[in-house]
Amino acid sequence: MGKDGKIKKLTEAELMQVAAQIDPYIWILTNKLNLGHSEWTLNGHEYQLGWLQEDARQQCFIKGSQIGCSETMVLKMLHGLVHDQYRAGALYLFPTNADVRDFSKARFDPLIDSNPFIGQYVRNTDTQNIKQVGSGFLYLRGARSQKSIGGKKSSSQLKSIAVDSICFDEVDEIEPEMVELAKERISHSNVQKLTYLGTPTIPDYGISKLYDNSTQRVWMIQCQACKKDTCLDLEFPNGLERQADDSVKRVCIHCGKEIHPAFGHWEELYPDREMVGWWISQLNSIYISPKLILDLYENPPNGDLSELYNSKLGRAYIAAENRISVNDVYACCTQDTMLTKSESPTCMGVDVGKVLHVVIAERKTKHTLKIVKLARVSSFEDLHDLARTFNVKSAVIDIRPEQRKVREFQRAENFSVFACEYVETRSGSTAWDEKECIIKCNRTEMLDATHSLIMDPGKLELPRQSSEIQEFALECSNMAKVLEENKVTGAATYRYKKLGPDHYRHALLYAMLASERCPIKSDQNVISRFFANRRRGSFMSA
Repeated sequence: MGKDGKIKKLTEAELMQVAAQIDPYIWILTNKLNLGHSEWTLNGHEYQLGWLQEDARQQCFIKGSQIGCSETMVLKMLHGLVHDQYRAGALYLFPTNADVRDFSKARFDPLIDSNPFIGQYVRNTDTQNIKQVGSGFLYLRGARSQKSIGGKKSSSQLKSIAVDSICFDEVDEIEPEMVELAKERISHSNVQKLTYLGTPTIPDYGISKLYDNSTQRVWMIQCQACKKDTCLDLEFPNGLERQADDSVKRVCIHCGKEIHPAFGHWEELYPDREMVGWWISQLNSIYISPKLILDLYENPPNGDLSELYNSKLGRAYIAAENRISVNDVYACCTQDTMLTKSESPTCMGVDVGKVLHVVIAERKTKHTLKIVKLARVSSFEDLHDLARTFNVKSAVIDIRPEQRKVREFQRAENFSVFACEYVETRSGSTAWDEKECIIKCNRTEMLDATHSLIMDPGKLELPRQSSEIQEFALECSNMAKVLEENKVTGAATYRYKKLGPDHYRHALLYAMLASERCPIKSDQNVISRFFANRRRGSFMSA
């Protein structure tokens, strides 16, 4: 409105200036963003338009490598800071501090230097992990944790700041405890933006789990011949067609004509969900040859499909031999009902948490366990009662987090009770300290042993299916063996990653250890028959 009280008609340039304050896409376009090597364009990245214009509070992006997602999220965050949308500041979280240094030097600083329309708002650029942008601060932090008192994971870098917006980059590489700790940084904000992005690793974990529970947007490409849509991500390997000259084309699944990713649009599979989820793979990138992707699928190096699924297709994947399924556990079930007591000698494994997860088993042979009881109890007093009821002769208990109560239990019982502590650096045989009554073992190696116990036919017997067996099966399946690379040394080691509650898997491990000091049931039967027959005067019948 002008000084005369009349409504002033804005020029096109003024309208664009107003729109740029609201829309990151218009802000980037009108200011001709320079990427350092070329001017930014939507051509070849048409799918990014939806990312730039979506303003939902919670978003997740599951993607293949080199799709431009990280760069887009940084630009959105800068737009919000420049236009005072994030007055309390914004946090961009990386897995490690080394990632922060690399990003700040190689990508952020050149972006600021090449674009005065952003650089004029930025102060304190001499600091790698904090930049003042407008009236707020952009924090670039690594999420590596430190152990605090009591063994709880914490991070001083995440405790001292409050922000309006957080972006988790490569969230699968960030410890879940650090994700939860970082989320507390927006607790007092009225904005509370949370963005998660990453190349997926394991099903039911991290970015894959977030996307599974989101609106699940997919890139639908319209065929210019028949006008029907094809989603290359959902249809793979359909949608790729090898030609006579060995080249590969993207084709419409309806009419077989060639299609181009530029003619795509986003479509939601579950629009009523709160978190907005996006899935885009290299199938939709004009810079990646579809032939390369199909070749990797048909002839994976060393038979390993993980790189194809994770980095190319943006899909979570794990080989069957690296994760137990619920059905694998059910395959161990017999028709026997779960016992309410036992006169035979048993072994007991206990995982300690808010409740105690208990696995009680008979050692049928040297290499065979029969689980007779699964239970969740609230106290160590209940554990004493179970031990008496089931004639427990050997027990192994998780030493943390209740070391004092575990020691009290050891002193109170007259059978073998050992506390167990995982030591990642140890490999080879398990160490039994007879004096301190403690076992030290390698976590990965022992979880490998429980994997074999379940997967090798005949090694493990379970009672018939019930609600407790279902919980046991779920918790045994909530672990996956993955190859992790140390970003400092480059050394790669296998570790089991927790995908959800896994208490019963550890309790099974402890029961397996306890079985080493438990009499074998078949031997006990022979001995019992021998002495019974001897009392009747029939030595030979033993």
